Amino acid sequence: MRILWITHDLFESFLPYVNGKPSLGGAWIAPLFDILKNENDVILGSVTPVLEGAFQQKEIDGVMYYSVPIGKGDNVKDMSVRLASEYLRSINDFKPDIIHIHGTEKNFGLLRKFVDETIPIVCSIQGIVTPCYDALKFSISTINLRKYRSIKNRLGRGGIDLFLKKWKQYVGIEQEIYSLNRYFIGRTEWDKAQLKSLNPSAIYFHGEELLRPVFYSQKWELSKCERYRIFISSSANPIKGFHVLLKAVALLKLEFPDIKVVVPLATFNMKSSWMKDYLINEDYANYLKNSIIEYGLETNVIIKKRLSAAEMALEYSKAHVFVLSSFIENSPNSLGESMIMGVPSVASTVGGVPYIVKDNESSLLFSPGDHAFLAWQIRKIFSEDSLAASISHEAQLIAQKRHDVVMGCRQYLEIYTHIINQHHENIACPL
Repeated sequence: MRILWITHDLFESFLPYVNGKPSLGGAWIAPLFDILKNENDVILGSVTPVLEGAFQQKEIDGVMYYSVPIGKGDNVKDMSVRLASEYLRSINDFKPDIIHIHGTEKNFGLLRKFVDETIPIVCSIQGIVTPCYDALKFSISTINLRKYRSIKNRLGRGGIDLFLKKWKQYVGIEQEIYSLNRYFIGRTEWDKAQLKSLNPSAIYFHGEELLRPVFYSQKWELSKCERYRIFISSSANPIKGFHVLLKAVALLKLEFPDIKVVVPLATFNMKSSWMKDYLINEDYANYLKNSIIEYGLETNVIIKKRLSAAEMALEYSKAHVFVLSSFIENSPNSLGESMIMGVPSVASTVGGVPYIVKDNESSLLFSPGDHAFLAWQIRKIFSEDSLAASISHEAQLIAQKRHDVVMGCRQYLEIYTHIINQHHENIACPL
């Protein structure tokens, strides 16, 4: 079976050979790719767009990697014939039995208009822009971000207003992707419902994601964690709800004065000058900085830079609780990572989260934006060791099954096989 993946982020093994400015990330994708490429009867290929790059191809350990040159913003616009021809160059060279497109937040799914109809294409659902756009507006509904806009933001560069504008412009493209394509892979009842609303005739397959190897081998222990330490893994965008957590921590500090919040914020600097904040900083970053100062949390918030997988695992193990304070999620890998390590979590009841954990069993849940109830749930973890231990145990059991490597690999091979057979039957006997 010849399987060609199209991804936004470049795989590390190809990185040393690529010209241009590739995007890096996609930590939830690489583990499955690494397992599949070692399967018998599987020949794997990968195509990734590279900003200011060139068409390149290289075989590494039996895998054929391709890079496709794109201009700034090309992957969030209607796909041009020129760009499609670059992807087709890779596709025609590899000759796949099936193409797997990862995510609908970029325009890769529009390739269905250009690719030979005999080749089936399946799209993995990651985030969905339409509900995320609404959730982002809700996440800032109680914040006067205009007060914190820098001169740069006021000139139309950066800032949440520009972010909202870009997402709104992409909604039409995303809807076309869902209407054009027939096969989709998702993980929760929530993304299945979203797909049904966007394309009632689409065929849905359930496919779990694998986690990075380091999280399978490390386990959280209550006796070894740092009491009253909170870890939140993503916070640069208000949709992740870090500002809600800060309000909760301000309440908790009255009872737990040594409380700590560890957060990766690569571009955030509490010590930036007022001039920099006024001229070029982003509005949400300025708001967070002001909130930390206003709530007296300067010594309670620990800012980290970008964390590797090993560094993330270390932060999970040191935390007393992991918090997912988002206003929208599908099946966040951060929650999966915390669960498989056994870190007690408090999570917002959004999107697919309620289909991953159960309240008072494998996590404690709260309504998005409700900082008072978030504080209440964190307090329960801090104060009730038996509850923390029970949640830790139940979360591990769920995650070990959900992210099982052997089962995950088999699941995707079965999906690919089923789609290939069904697609060829449909082509041979059209309705």
